[in-house]
Amino acid sequence: MCAFCALLSGGSHWSEAGTDAAESDAPSGRDRLMERHHRVRLVNRILAHHGCKLSDWNNNSYILRSQRGQTSIVDSLPQVWARAEEISKKPADPLDPGLLERLSKTP
Repeated sequence: MCAFCALLSGGSHWSEAGTDAAESDAPSGRDRLMERHHRVRLVNRILAHHGCKLSDWNNNSYILRSQRGQTSIVDSLPQVWARAEEISKKPADPLDPGLLERLSKTP
């Protein structure tokens, strides 16, 4: 997918329900941005186990990067997990003992 198409495919996802990110006319664009950045920080704690990193792109999509330089534009968190599995060649298992140990050590 080209970068321009990724910008057109936006829209909220059910995982953003109850947050300002779910509304395009959020009371404050700053609040929506802060919520998305907080979500990215939380996801990055998990993705570090897979050797990946997520960043917000244009407050509309996400960019997923691997340590080997692979990059993918994704629209929602479920797409992040699916693509992270492909990039890292590891299943995104939330009960992985190594992941749970890593998360218990990080503040």
